[in-house]
Amino acid sequence: MRQAIELPLSKNNLSISRINMSIKEKKLGGRPKLASYQKRTKCFRVMFTENDYIYIQSKAEQAGLSVNEFCHQAAMDCQVCQRISPEMVSAIRDLSGIANNVNQIAHQMHIYGLETVKQQCFSIISEVSRIITQVKNTCHDSED
Repeated sequence: MRQAIELPLSKNNLSISRINMSIKEKKLGGRPKLASYQKRTKCFRVMFTENDYIYIQSKAEQAGLSVNEFCHQAAMDCQVCQRISPEMVSAIRDLSGIANNVNQIAHQMHIYGLETVKQQCFSIISEVSRIITQVKNTCHDSED
């Protein structure tokens, strides 16, 4: 059986005792480690003009953030306007063509009277309604 030996307290024994305590109960300082899903591991390189850079620095300073954190929050929270889709460009082109047709029909109506161009007016109205419905559907689909 082992017997515990008590040593008289001296400067050497106290310092050894403190070293042993510090090894056993090492205090962790600083910020806790992030979970793996919270770590930012990817990087984008973005170039700015001198004026843009100064503007972003001042905005970050006003927000009390570093430039990196400001750019990160701005990128994550912003609303990006989508470019016009090819379908929307086609619809705009169709409406432009219809506007030209309406002008021609208005000219014919002044010359020949309303009854002669009535059917053309109805076909244009239905075409405009179709394009408006298409544009509405495209806009609602892009919001989802």
